[in-house]
Amino acid sequence: MLWMAVGALVGLILGMIGGALGWPSIDEILVYAFFIIVFFTFVGGIFKWIFRL
Repeated sequence: MLWMAVGALVGLILGMIGGALGWPSIDEILVYAFFIIVFFTFVGGIFKWIFRL
């Protein structure tokens, strides 16, 4: 339980420092990663449909 509180405090401190320095937040990074994964999956599905064996 103590480690969870320590982790939350460390995350809060790093988040405040990162926000002050203009670093992108983790949700912005995850949204872009999600869109890239979905795009490649969609393109791969199209190619699989076009080039059926």
